[in-house]
Amino acid sequence: MKSNTYKEYIAPVVVLVCICLVITAALALVYGITNPIIDKNAKATADKTRTKLLKEADSFTEYKGKLVVEQPGAVYIQDVYLANNKSGFVATAVTKSFGGALTMMVGVNKSGEITGIEVTKHADTPGLGTKDFDHGYLKQYKGMKALKSTNVKDDGQIKFITGASVSGSAIHYGVYAALHQYKQMGGVK
Repeated sequence: MKSNTYKEYIAPVVVLVCICLVITAALALVYGITNPIIDKNAKATADKTRTKLLKEADSFTEYKGKLVVEQPGAVYIQDVYLANNKSGFVATAVTKSFGGALTMMVGVNKSGEITGIEVTKHADTPGLGTKDFDHGYLKQYKGMKALKSTNVKDDGQIKFITGASVSGSAIHYGVYAALHQYKQMGGVK
């Protein structure tokens, strides 16, 4: 029996390469269509959270100055949005928690008081580790102007949840970074 190299080897490879190219083009097209929508929705969600954390604000503008880095790659301020009516700002802090990076927004009014906290992204195990994300726990920070320590256990102002110390410390350090950002900026002007 005579072997036909083209039919056995080349034709199937050409067909598979064409299929891969068509699928890749289709994925790129879908990404191009959906990515602006996803970005728009993410911005709307972030703006809604900022407004929730700083109720006095009318609208927000991104701060272009220096951002606080407490520990490079572990605890830092990712962005700050200033209220256009000078009522305060909302900082997005990234800290290290049990499950990896924890992202949170912290509202700070023009007097330097915490107005609210919202954990926006985390990979902690649901249950005990996420009890620190409950609004009942987070409201302990409301009205605070300063923290005594970067560690929630050493601070003494917050009733931390036993068994959830890693996520509680991550939140505490994020609030500390947001208050440090306020001081570094010289307040809200």
